[in-house]
Amino acid sequence: MKRGLQYFFSKQRMEIFFLKDCVQGFQGEIRIVKPGFFEKYLFPMALAYQNLPGYRRRLLPNLDEEKLENKIQRRKDIKLFQQKIAGIHLEFVRPPKFSNPSLLKDPIDDKLIIEEVQQRFKLQITKNHLLSMVNKITTYGQFTLQIENFYSPELQDYTTFQITIVTKKPIMKVQKLIDEVATKDEQNKDENKEKQDQKVVKQGKEKETQK
Repeated sequence: MKRGLQYFFSKQRMEIFFLKDCVQGFQGEIRIVKPGFFEKYLFPMALAYQNLPGYRRRLLPNLDEEKLENKIQRRKDIKLFQQKIAGIHLEFVRPPKFSNPSLLKDPIDDKLIIEEVQQRFKLQITKNHLLSMVNKITTYGQFTLQIENFYSPELQDYTTFQITIVTKKPIMKVQKLIDEVATKDEQNKDENKEKQDQKVVKQGKEKETQK
């Protein structure tokens, strides 16, 4: 056994299995770890053993493989859910109110936020989860809202988490382009009107000449 241990310790990574449930893994779970971590912590604490041929079955004869797979899958689901709720960031670009540039022309309400979260993050939140939002968002800046009593199938429990809302003004270049297009449209309308007026005047002169 010592020769086997020395052989595996000589590598940068080694394959082990856990002898019991612990912070690092579940009983029977096979993992790849650094030899030093196994030698100095897992093995002395009787938490894991090298995954040598036949040893896993010999040391854990009553291991339920299906139950182990379910526990590992649930851990993955929980991790994915935690990553999802940790990165909920919604950004809304809104033009300012003409009478007060510090205010949004179109305020952000709870209905819009719920739709965005449902579509982008696939979380079926409702108005009952968004109790922290008392009023509409009417100003520019960053806001934190709390989602309360949300049931997560991954956690198999109710949880509370936060989402970040950011409201911004349109980028000046874009706004300038919009203004230029609008100005050009007005100029085209004026030119078309002028041409139409000239045409009417010309037709009137032609009629007078014919008389």
